[in-house]
Amino acid sequence: MSVSESLARSRQPFRPFFALAALDAIAGVLPWLLPDSSPSVNGHREELLWGMVPAVMAGFLLTALPRWTRAPPVPAALVDALLLLWLAGRVAHWWWPDHGSLLAAAFILGLAATLGARVIGAGKTREYKIVALLVLLALSALLPGVAAGRIPAGFPHRLALACVLALVAIISGRIIPALTATWLCLHGRGPGRRLPLLFERASALALAVALSCWCLDLGGGTPASACAAILHSARLLAWRPRDALGHPGLLALYLAYGWLPAGFALLFLHQAGLGSFGESAVIHAWSVGAVGLMCLAVMASMIRRQTRRPFSNSWTLTAALACGATAVPARLMAEVAGRIWLLPAAACWLGAFLLFLLAFRAELLWPSIRSRSPVDRTRADARPPG
Repeated sequence: MSVSESLARSRQPFRPFFALAALDAIAGVLPWLLPDSSPSVNGHREELLWGMVPAVMAGFLLTALPRWTRAPPVPAALVDALLLLWLAGRVAHWWWPDHGSLLAAAFILGLAATLGARVIGAGKTREYKIVALLVLLALSALLPGVAAGRIPAGFPHRLALACVLALVAIISGRIIPALTATWLCLHGRGPGRRLPLLFERASALALAVALSCWCLDLGGGTPASACAAILHSARLLAWRPRDALGHPGLLALYLAYGWLPAGFALLFLHQAGLGSFGESAVIHAWSVGAVGLMCLAVMASMIRRQTRRPFSNSWTLTAALACGATAVPARLMAEVAGRIWLLPAAACWLGAFLLFLLAFRAELLWPSIRSRSPVDRTRADARPPG
């Protein structure tokens, strides 16, 4: 690898954004473990939805854009400007909360504009929906500051979570089948059949309707929740999760996506008055599982792919993914068995992201010294997009 290529790789957008996203995930939960601390529930949600998740999205999208659009990498100056804007938003979130959401919205809009300009120039119409969802996510961050008192309580956070879940569904539909097909190919097995376009559209429509009914607190949302749970469970099973059992990274992606239909199933039970779980369980199934664990698994997958080791693994990373997966049921147990379960849930969440940073400390902190073995380069030949 030449010096210029090594420098270019060390400047890849995922490196600073993923490292800061993991640190932000830790900072958002750590106050809950401190004695005599009473952190704001809204602040806790905003830390995830307008802090950690946008950083993960920025690292993923800015790194994947050149491959999606067949264009040169995003200029380093623009990446640095977005990074500084994100940092300003996080500082404001802690010290000047009234301005934190406005800066978060500015960062997300900047990311949406960067993505929009690239995909429009490349004529990639299928990426427009990602741009639209980012704009909606930015709007959700703006609402508490510009429309306070004129919108229902909790609506901005519902809208933000709905946008993030839609992004999870879109990006998972690209990453998980592609990685599974590559994994099977490396082991001499043929990939499964692609899902029919009509089914994909039906599952997307069911997701949009169910999330809209939930966001707007509309009556009659029970059938929509049931439909979304069924269709997205079928979508997950069609990707052949049984074939992922041999690789922890793949398995974590499947487990994370599984919390999307599981959340709709819990929402259906809540709306129908059939279970002991409340809406808080639904929100945490989605936020800790479908969002938190998915962010962890996607970051790990992209780092391995970008460093030419798509299916490498280590005990540290396996432990990180195991902690992330355990945090979800532990947090749900707190809904039915009492707040005593909050401590293990928080400990698992913190352990997951601390171990993630430990597992990828070389790739994220000093990437120029990372070497690649011949085996790594061979495995990279069949790597999937994104």
